[in-house]
Amino acid sequence: MAYQPHIIAAPNEHKIPFPVHVSLSKVQFCKEYGSRLLAASGWDGTVHIYTLGNNGHSEEKRYYYHGKPVLACTFTGGNRIASAGLDQIVKLVDIETGRELNMGAHSNGIRCMEYNDQGGVVVTGSWDSTIKIWDARATASGGPLQSAAVGDRVYALDVLGDKIVVGTRDRKIQLLDMRNLGTPEQVRDSPLKYQTRAAAFFPTGDAFVVSSIEGRVAIEYVDPSPEEQKKKYAFKCHRSKEDGVECIYPVNALAFHPINGTFATGGSDAMVNLWDPFNRKRLVQLHRFQTTIVSLSFNYDGSQLAIASSFGFEYEPAPNPMPENTVTVRHISDAESKPK
Repeated sequence: MAYQPHIIAAPNEHKIPFPVHVSLSKVQFCKEYGSRLLAASGWDGTVHIYTLGNNGHSEEKRYYYHGKPVLACTFTGGNRIASAGLDQIVKLVDIETGRELNMGAHSNGIRCMEYNDQGGVVVTGSWDSTIKIWDARATASGGPLQSAAVGDRVYALDVLGDKIVVGTRDRKIQLLDMRNLGTPEQVRDSPLKYQTRAAAFFPTGDAFVVSSIEGRVAIEYVDPSPEEQKKKYAFKCHRSKEDGVECIYPVNALAFHPINGTFATGGSDAMVNLWDPFNRKRLVQLHRFQTTIVSLSFNYDGSQLAIASSFGFEYEPAPNPMPENTVTVRHISDAESKPK
């Protein structure tokens, strides 16, 4: 992709009062129209839910605990949230009442989860090499609706409509139909040479993005026909030169603008970029954050981007003093996010 020399400072952003000493794992907006809810999960086993107000003011609405670090969370409509992590339990919580329901479990840590509003289900991916589908409307523990082995540890996952994209430790990319998990619709080798970090569907569902630890992002098309596959491409990003040496950083986070179809990437270089995949160029680069970007999430209309920044221990020695862990919400304008 072509780089545009356009670096923006921080005119329209504010921090959420997440504990600065807690390492972050995931930040997630509620996608329901008009919602002001934002969740952040941490390695201390907590999930914090905030209500965003006007003029940068935000209040913590609820928080709750898992027994071990939480790696993933997702809203399941406007008043419930699901979360999971190293305790292997899929937990569903009523945000208003605080009632907790343990829906079931995997046999190893749960790395990722996403909500499918069309089916009212949560999809989880685990280091036990399985994905499971859960009823997000459940009122009692009943186990998964479906389960499927995917051959290796799940490192990345996204859901759109009936489709699931899964990235595994062996650098396979699998496309599955959640109506029938028995056999993957497609299994591909990752277009990237190194470990997959994140995956995300285009809002249109005809393509998806994957990122890796080697400062690269690939655009892949779902349709396996030669005509569609000709459109796919990959590009380098989240790299810099220091003293004449190229430094390459993992691309940890992906998030699509729900309206404009552009997407954001976050890396271990503490940078956030917005990209136009249609014209193959970078739209904007935000200012450098204090440390690694671990998670990104757009709100329901794309006007706000939540940015979780937390040192990921990618290198040694660790900085001294350690940088603060922060959740930042930034206003995103159409000028920054529309294809050009």
